[in-house]
Amino acid sequence: MEETVGKSLKNVGSQVCQICGDNIGVTDSGDVFVACDVCAFPVCRPCYEYERKDGNQSCPQCKTRYKQQKGLNLHQNGMY
Repeated sequence: MEETVGKSLKNVGSQVCQICGDNIGVTDSGDVFVACDVCAFPVCRPCYEYERKDGNQSCPQCKTRYKQQKGLNLHQNGMY
């Protein structure tokens, strides 16, 4: 049921942020939030926002510079 093919994380349940340990959450379309389009390093939206605004502005794993993701609503644990 849960499969990951390449960097696609669609339909993956309970991905955990590799920075803070919280659940990653999903977007309005039901996809797991993916901050890095290159390596899909598992990071939650709050950690992504912090890194993009106050940190190195790049992925902790592959060092690719983050792009701003405007208008992306995130549902943590399906509670919003």
